[in-house]
Amino acid sequence: MRNPKNIRHLFFLFIAFASLLSCNTNDDGLPPAEDSIAEIVANSPQFSTLKTALERTGLETSLQASGSLTLFAPTDAAFDLFLATANFASIEDVPEDVLENLLLNHVLAARVDESILRALGKNYTETMAVGPVANKKLTLFFDATESKIVLNGISDITEADIRATNGIIHVVDAVIDFPTLATFVKSNDGFSKLTQALTTATPATDFMATLSGSAQYTLFAPADVAFDALLDTNPDWTTVDDIEEGLLTSVLQHHVVSGIIRSSDINDDDTATTLEGDLITFSTANGGIDITDGEGNDGITVVVADLQAINGVLHAIDEVLIPDTTN
Repeated sequence: MRNPKNIRHLFFLFIAFASLLSCNTNDDGLPPAEDSIAEIVANSPQFSTLKTALERTGLETSLQASGSLTLFAPTDAAFDLFLATANFASIEDVPEDVLENLLLNHVLAARVDESILRALGKNYTETMAVGPVANKKLTLFFDATESKIVLNGISDITEADIRATNGIIHVVDAVIDFPTLATFVKSNDGFSKLTQALTTATPATDFMATLSGSAQYTLFAPADVAFDALLDTNPDWTTVDDIEEGLLTSVLQHHVVSGIIRSSDINDDDTATTLEGDLITFSTANGGIDITDGEGNDGITVVVADLQAINGVLHAIDEVLIPDTTN
């Protein structure tokens, strides 16, 4: 049986984040900061590459101005690893527009202290980086439930809460590259069964390569509890690896639509053709978004919408979508 309440605990609701931000103040009993974010970066030897990148793109002006921002600041070692992996000889070789957006992927448009990240645990927020949809920013996933806070599954905060006059800096040990749909699936352990389904359970299809590529998709992503409910329907299924590969491949393809469909694009009775070939139908009659799958199962709910990746958008759903198995 579906349990949307449990599913919601796995995912971030933006209103909760906004609420905590509104309660956050700089009145922590410490002396006021003296330097801006840009000045702290410029004066720190561990941020020499970041300083060069900010100057090259003109973003040091934004990080110098008054306001309230958060910067996840990669160290020189983090940039060295990024440049080597991306086959750039130096930061000067990164195209300027790409570099600017990459840096913006490290900036939040509000001051977010470590205490706020800890309070929210495993959650999502928006960076200032531009996504593939006009006026929509890229999403950032953070896991603050362990000793270190991990961003998009690849970058740890190694030093938190360096206070500035216009916000706060958290030092990170890796450059936070643009997230793909695969990033959001792999980095959140609330999607561990979906990750298993997309990898070890379907070795003949490289789903992760598809979800990491440049083609744009909309992914309706079932949470682990959704897969648990599916496994309970068959006594021969204990894990997703027990599902026949061809069937599971079709089921997974039934969760992917070519192109980007954000929640604001969906109207009542709209349909979309999945990669598997069957239609899914949307209902907005109850104020949210419900889906009827190819087999006719209805009331499948989008519990978290519009997690924006560089190559598409992810919507978390509370049941596994089943295609029309008769065709």
